Amino acid sequence: MGNSASCCTSDVQPGAGFADAASEPSTVLDDSLTATNALPVSGGPPETRVYKVTLNKSDGGKLGLDVDYMAERRVLPIMGITGGLSQKWNDDNVNNVNMQMNKGDSIITVNEITNNVSLMLEKCKTEQVLELTLIKAMTYDFLVSDIEKLLEAKRCGPALIRLSWQDSISGCPNAALRHSVGSEGYDPNIMALLKPITDKYCPLLCSQADLWALAANIAIRVMGGPEIPARFGRVDAEQGSEVARLDGSGADQLRAIFKTFDDKAIVALAGALSVANQNPSSFDNSYYKELASKSSSSKPEFKTAAHMQLLYDAALVEDPEFKLLAPKYAEGLKVWTADFTQAWSALQELGASDLRDIL
Repeated sequence: MGNSASCCTSDVQPGAGFADAASEPSTVLDDSLTATNALPVSGGPPETRVYKVTLNKSDGGKLGLDVDYMAERRVLPIMGITGGLSQKWNDDNVNNVNMQMNKGDSIITVNEITNNVSLMLEKCKTEQVLELTLIKAMTYDFLVSDIEKLLEAKRCGPALIRLSWQDSISGCPNAALRHSVGSEGYDPNIMALLKPITDKYCPLLCSQADLWALAANIAIRVMGGPEIPARFGRVDAEQGSEVARLDGSGADQLRAIFKTFDDKAIVALAGALSVANQNPSSFDNSYYKELASKSSSSKPEFKTAAHMQLLYDAALVEDPEFKLLAPKYAEGLKVWTADFTQAWSALQELGASDLRDIL
């Protein structure tokens, strides 16, 4: 995407804890979540979503086209049609909506120049005849809308949260999991549901790692949790990585996994893992309330068989430090929400540099 973000360092043990945690996708997704039931995305089908426009400035006409330039992007989003040659093009194609330029469409090629918005913009300014290739409905707002529609129709919020957690906890959020088809941890159902969105927006607008982070944060909000801003610029891995299994158990293992995360952050993150594994309808502090009803002498009994979930279940009722934090989150939703938001953002950005606030 023209940025220098990288995933070279991490505060989490690479590959920790998800060989088991995502091996049972059917526990998270309902029966309707299959590839054949994936939703269409904004902008229409792929065969009509991309179109070509020719604008000739040789007679002195102005382009009449406002675009939103940002050097890190691959595309030039249209902010508005202001008359000139662009409006004339639309008027000439009034009976062919698939060929009309609209606000929210994005320019992806200018005179055979692509993936370099600085040079594309320079071509628009200096060359007389412009051969443009555009794609319909290619902006951040359309991306958010498509994810929200998916969540509303398929109730896949927990699966999206788990996907982002798994991508981050593996040592670096880089979407390496997409290369691991058929392996433990690969969830074909959620990948299939995301495929129309992925095919449209990645990599033109964002990386898949960015998409997974954003989708999880939207899911958290839609399910009643906090609104957590996503930042962008993660670089997708070119190959898969090994998923390491955990040795040991309890709080010491969790501290080893999360390295420089403090106890408060580790405990705050437990609530999200519970949502991801147990598939509730809302995102709240119910997990901690259930923990509060259990004593350190009783073995936690939760539905999930995920290894990391079991580590949390035991550690939060047995470890002297952890069991002081968990009751605070059971009693105070706002307290947990604030601490979780901070910890979750840090988890999603592990090892990534030069992230930006705007997509």
